Amino acid sequence: MKNLLRLKTASATTATTIVAAPGSGKQVVVVDILTSAATNLSDGSTVIIYAPAGSTHLRSGIDFGDNKAVVGSATANVTITYFVEEIAP
Repeated sequence: MKNLLRLKTASATTATTIVAAPGSGKQVVVVDILTSAATNLSDGSTVIIYAPAGSTHLRSGIDFGDNKAVVGSATANVTITYFVEEIAP
């Protein structure tokens, strides 16, 4: 089970980077999304998550891969809950 004490939140209101790339050997894992309009969350090139308007509670986190940012595609109020984890070698 993941340690819930390391959860963080990030927000944006335009199509922009919501969470910066965490560095080599680490990845962002999204666990919850709240958005005022449908949006895609990508790693900058590939769509990883489609989130409809409203609240999306994920049963298990979705990782974005080694040193990838989380980028929103829509002009909407978007708040995500996430954590950063190290990737095992």
